[in-house]
Amino acid sequence: MPGYPLPDRETERLAKLQKYTILDSLPEAAYDRITRLASHMLKVPIALVTLVDSDRQWFKSKVGIDVQETPRDISMCAHTICRPDVFVVEDTTLDERFRDNPMVIGEPGVRFYAGAPLNASDGLILGTLCVADRVPRTLSEMEKSLLVDLAAIIADALETRLLLERAEKAENRLSDAMECLPSGFVLFDKEDRLVLCNSRYREIYSRSADVIKPGALFEDMVRTGVERGQYPQAAGKEDAWIASHVQVHQNPGEPTEQYLPDDRYIQVHNRRTGEGGLVGFRIDISEKKRQEQALALMAWTDGLTGALNRRRFFELATIEIGRARREEAPMSLLLLDADHFKKINDRDGHAAGDRVLEGLVARWEAELRPHDMIGRVGGEEFCVLLPGMGEAEALRAAERLRAAIADLPFAVEGQLIRVTVSAGIATLNADDTLETLMKRADMGLYEAKEAGRNRFAVYAA
Repeated sequence: MPGYPLPDRETERLAKLQKYTILDSLPEAAYDRITRLASHMLKVPIALVTLVDSDRQWFKSKVGIDVQETPRDISMCAHTICRPDVFVVEDTTLDERFRDNPMVIGEPGVRFYAGAPLNASDGLILGTLCVADRVPRTLSEMEKSLLVDLAAIIADALETRLLLERAEKAENRLSDAMECLPSGFVLFDKEDRLVLCNSRYREIYSRSADVIKPGALFEDMVRTGVERGQYPQAAGKEDAWIASHVQVHQNPGEPTEQYLPDDRYIQVHNRRTGEGGLVGFRIDISEKKRQEQALALMAWTDGLTGALNRRRFFELATIEIGRARREEAPMSLLLLDADHFKKINDRDGHAAGDRVLEGLVARWEAELRPHDMIGRVGGEEFCVLLPGMGEAEALRAAERLRAAIADLPFAVEGQLIRVTVSAGIATLNADDTLETLMKRADMGLYEAKEAGRNRFAVYAA
């Protein structure tokens, strides 16, 4: 039998069929009931669900035939897929297209054939539901309608299965893609319940990972995290913090930052989806934050002593003085200077002088409170801001700082270097600025040096 020519629309069908390649792997058992039903209701020994491409037809379900596939050029179904309706051959031996067909003159000896196309919703014909007999026969209009209805059921089942397979593949691809992300990924629905997230998201919020499951409400996940110490900043104000955190989450805008245990910083990016849900990324920026902090420390501190540098001290002191004036809170400032420091540099060398400056700050920091500020404002001149201290307290603090230096020499490269300091003290007045406070402290320092050094003085205006 000569090869069956492909009309233009069949060539187009085959091109579209490429996206249905999954049809080849669909299980045959799913359609066996339909073929058995067709065979029984139409009283024929052969019923088949066939799929046809450019080279072959293969059987997804079969009754009354043993072969799994045949070449396309002997396929009667290749004619059916080119028609919009049922294709019937009442006697194949009388039809010149089929009388020499191996399936007519040999097994299974087909004399009668009727096939209905399997029409997909997009108009693509996927294959056929066909029936055959070994004797000639006719097919009534009712029987044709039955064949069409059964074909429609199969086409719907094929499409449904294809959609499920594609959805499963798409979900697997999405899952694989999410797991490849270096950042945490999360999706919430419009009710703020978790839809999906990747493993990295659970790793970031490891203390509450066991409750981060599809269907979990965001607020409940956060509350569990708070209870387990996942959010240090919530300590002591748990309910208020949770309410604020949920509000920020539900009204996404610019990226925010979270501080988590183990000195971790997470950048949070959230956006609303078209359906009203929320998609988010969690990016670990801990290393970046540490680098920023290190750079800030370098920019804000004196490289030798670790005290605040002049610029940073003046910035912070100005802020603190403004706050103290608004709150009418006491505040004092000390200006300290190492006595005869040039002699140390000249006699013992600049390296020894550097070690002494480091030692001055180290001893003073041991005497100061955590919120006191110390800055290096000159070569051997330091400024200390004492929030909450009036004059009497400042005098006691100055004596502690003076004694911490004078009472014990510094051991530098096998030698003991004795150092003393002088200090000027100024206490904040209602109309003071940092400049006027510094000026009075400087006057007090001058008086202390004039009085013999190794002492402190309050400048009497």
